[in-house]
Amino acid sequence: MVGAQSGGVAVALVGVGPRGLSVLERLLIRLRSSPYRGEVTVWAVDPVEHGSGRVWRTGQPWWLTMNATGAEVTVRSPDSDVPGGGLVEWSNQAGWPHETVGPVDYPPRRVYGAYLKDTFDRMRASAPRNVRVRPVLGEVTEVTRMDGRYLLTVDTLGTPLRVDKVVLATGHGAQQLSDEQRRLADHGEDRYLAESIAADMPLDAVAPSASVAIRGLGLSFYDIVRSLSIGRGGRFVRDQSGRLAYRPSGAEPRITAGSRSGVPFLARPRFDEAPETAPRPTVLTEQRLDDLRTAAFRNTGTSQLDFAKQVEPLIMAEARSAHASCAGRQNRTRLGVRVEDVGQPFRGKRFSSPQAFRLSMMDMLRTDVEEARKGPHGSPVKAATEMLRGIRPLLPSVVDYGGLLPGSHRDFLSRFAPWSFIVSAGPPDEHVEQLLALIDAGVVDVVGPAARFEPDKQSEGFTVESGRVAGSRRTVDVLIEARVPVTDIRRSAAPLTQHLLADGVISEFVNTDPITGEQFASGGLAITPPPCRVINDAGVVNPDIYAIGVATEKTRWFTQVGTGRPGKDSPFCREADAIAGDIMSSLERDSRELPW
Repeated sequence: MVGAQSGGVAVALVGVGPRGLSVLERLLIRLRSSPYRGEVTVWAVDPVEHGSGRVWRTGQPWWLTMNATGAEVTVRSPDSDVPGGGLVEWSNQAGWPHETVGPVDYPPRRVYGAYLKDTFDRMRASAPRNVRVRPVLGEVTEVTRMDGRYLLTVDTLGTPLRVDKVVLATGHGAQQLSDEQRRLADHGEDRYLAESIAADMPLDAVAPSASVAIRGLGLSFYDIVRSLSIGRGGRFVRDQSGRLAYRPSGAEPRITAGSRSGVPFLARPRFDEAPETAPRPTVLTEQRLDDLRTAAFRNTGTSQLDFAKQVEPLIMAEARSAHASCAGRQNRTRLGVRVEDVGQPFRGKRFSSPQAFRLSMMDMLRTDVEEARKGPHGSPVKAATEMLRGIRPLLPSVVDYGGLLPGSHRDFLSRFAPWSFIVSAGPPDEHVEQLLALIDAGVVDVVGPAARFEPDKQSEGFTVESGRVAGSRRTVDVLIEARVPVTDIRRSAAPLTQHLLADGVISEFVNTDPITGEQFASGGLAITPPPCRVINDAGVVNPDIYAIGVATEKTRWFTQVGTGRPGKDSPFCREADAIAGDIMSSLERDSRELPW
C-alpha cells in the first residue's frame, strides 16, 4: 500500500479542478501556520489534468470560451501566499507563453486551464518542508475503510493509496442515460450524442453532409455550434456597413436546434471596465431573509421558505430597481420591457410558420445584441440581468441544505434557475451576433419553443418540431444533447459514486418538510453545512470524508466556478477553508495520540 511516511498522515483530494485546488490552497495556508510538524502527504488525484481538471483542461480548442470576464475570475483566496494573483494578473506576467487576458476579455477556457495548472504547480512547490503534494494521474474507483484509515483504488496504480482524510471534488461526471435518452440512443445507435461538455463530444464524427438536431440552447449549444462552424474552417467577416456575415467552409452540417423556451441564452453586457464584483442589495438583505425565516418558523413550525412567494419577489424588486436606476440616469420616462418578461419572449405565443418564428427570434436576438453593447450602465435591461447575476452568491443561503420547502425546492430548480441562466449566464455579445450570422447563412435554424425530439419511424434518424410553430416538423440524421450532465447520484456513471452508494458510505439528499412530511428527492449528495462532511445511508455523518463543488449540486445551488472574485471573499473560499480547518483540527488534536 502507498501512504504517508511513518510518523505522518495523508489526505486525498479526489479531483483537482478549481474546487479541489481551493481546498489544497487553504490546507497549505493552514499548515504553514500550524504547530503540527509531522509529515503530511497530500495525494492529488485527477484523471485528466491537475489544477484545470476536465472542464478547463489546456488541450481544448481556442473557440471554447468562458462566460465570465478576466477580471471576474480567480482561484486564489484574498490572503493567498502563493504568487500569481487572479487570471488577469497572472496572464500579464512577463515571460509566460500564453495569451494575455484583459479585465473585460472573455478568455478561452484553455487559458483559464493554464492558469489553474500553473497555480497547482506553484502551490505544490511552495508547500511547507513537512508537506508533500503528490500528483497522481488517474481515476479513483473505490474508497474502502480498513484499520481506521481509507484505501483508495486508482485505475492507474497497482497499489491502493492509504489515507486518513478524503475530499471529494470530482466535478461534472457522466450520467447514465434516462429512459427517454436510452430510447433515442437505441434507435439512432451512433447517431445519438449524449450530454457531455463539447470538448469531450465526438463532433468530428458528424459528417459535413449530415443534418443535425441540437437539444438545448444554452452555453453548450453555443460551444457545439462553434465547433461545427468555425471549428470546421468557416469564418466570420464584417462588410462595409458593419453587418457580420458567415463564410462557410463547406464542411458544416445543417443544424436545427430547439428547447423548451425556444430562446438561446442571451448575451452578457459588454463592459468598458472591470465589472462590479458584487451588488449592494437594498431589498434582498441577510436581515430580510432572517426575518422571513423567523416568521416562517413562528407561523408554520419550520423555517423553510417558499421561494416563489417569499424570495422571488425580493429578487425581482432588486432587478427592477437596477432597471429603474439605469433608466433614470438616462432620463428615460418609460421603463420598457418588464424585467419578468426578459428571456420569455415566446411565452404563450404561437406562430403560423417557421419563417414567422424565425423573424421574431432574430429580431429579439438583434435587440439583445444592441442592448448588450450599451453595457449595464447604458441598458436598463442589462443592468437588471447583471443584478440577477450578481446576487447569485446570496442565493445559496436561501436554497442550500433544505432552506426551501420541498415543493418550492423542486420549483426553484426546474423553473427559476433555468430562467435566470438564460438571462444572466449567457455568452459575450459577439457569440450571439455570430449565431445571427449563422442563421442568415442557413447553417443554423431554431425550430421554436416547446421543441420535441423523437425517433423517426421511417429511418434511423430523428424528428424535431416545435409544438407552437405550425409546419416546423423536420427529420435529421444526428441528435446532439447540448446540456451539461445534471448532477444526480442515482444516475451517476462514475464507478466511485456507484461504489460509495452501494456501500452506503454516501446518500442522496432528500429535502423533507418536518411538519407535513412532504419530500423532494433531490438527486444531490447529502452533506452537512461546512465543513461539508458526507452523510451515510443511515444518516450518520462521516468525520473523515468531505465533498465540495459540483459533486454536491442540488443539495447546494450554484457550485460551479463563478462566484469567486480577485481580492474578495466568496462562498467557495469559505467552504474550502472550512474543510481545511476541520482537517487541521483533527490532525492537531489526534497527533498526540498517533502510535507513530
